Amino acid sequence: MALEGFGNRLKEIRQERGYTQKQLANLLGVTEQAISKYERGSSYPDVVMLNGISEVLDCSLDYLFQHEPGKRNLPNQASIDTKAEINKRTLPEIITLQFGEKVIPLFLEEMKQKFPHVASLRQQIADQWGVVIPVFRMRDLDGLGPDEYEILINGISVHRACAAMEDGNALNTVFGELKDTIIRNIDKVLNNQCVYYMVENLRAEYPHVINDVVPETISYSKLRRVLVSLIRDYGYAVNPLILIIQAMEEYEEITDSRELAGKVAQELGQGFRVPV
Repeated sequence: MALEGFGNRLKEIRQERGYTQKQLANLLGVTEQAISKYERGSSYPDVVMLNGISEVLDCSLDYLFQHEPGKRNLPNQASIDTKAEINKRTLPEIITLQFGEKVIPLFLEEMKQKFPHVASLRQQIADQWGVVIPVFRMRDLDGLGPDEYEILINGISVHRACAAMEDGNALNTVFGELKDTIIRNIDKVLNNQCVYYMVENLRAEYPHVINDVVPETISYSKLRRVLVSLIRDYGYAVNPLILIIQAMEEYEEITDSRELAGKVAQELGQGFRVPV
């Protein structure tokens, strides 16, 4: 990637579009400080954020990475091939389930039935933990043993096992392990974009509670860290999101995410703990 000069090009196109750093940050679901760091060149956005920047500012990745020096990229100037190559190299699927040759028929049947196990998994996690997980990818892989399956989070293998093909409940076992793996790795699955959508859904119902609070007072990153800690460290569901945000406001002086999550858990009470 041509990162040299990226910050200057980002600042230039932001100013041309008439956005302040704070306005752009709010549109992207990050802090104003993050935009400032991008423009200073002290940090760089990931590819998910790059796509957001490209869409919000109506400029192509070619311009941001100086593949087309001197041009003001309009949307139709974006190089599809360049974007695809960037995505391929730097944007792995958040969740991937891959499997060997003997397991393929099970997933073909799953597809024919319109993915009932997938729907059930997403519903269970939403009901139990209050989190809507990203869409995940399923694929066969020659490198696995015939009856093996593997779970990857952000392109990294986190679980590999053999599917019990003989007991007739192989898919239940696989998806049960997938559910547990997602919760164990919730810090890598629940990203700022997921939190943004959760907040926006809440904002539609309670605008006077959320407006001027998220992300103005409580950034998406801070909220994400507290939600992750509530799930992982305290075993709490995060579907009472409005109560969580209100409690975070009360303890806004606490900077440690785990300590803050502990205070929020006390405010929520035992009723929101997920039974083990």
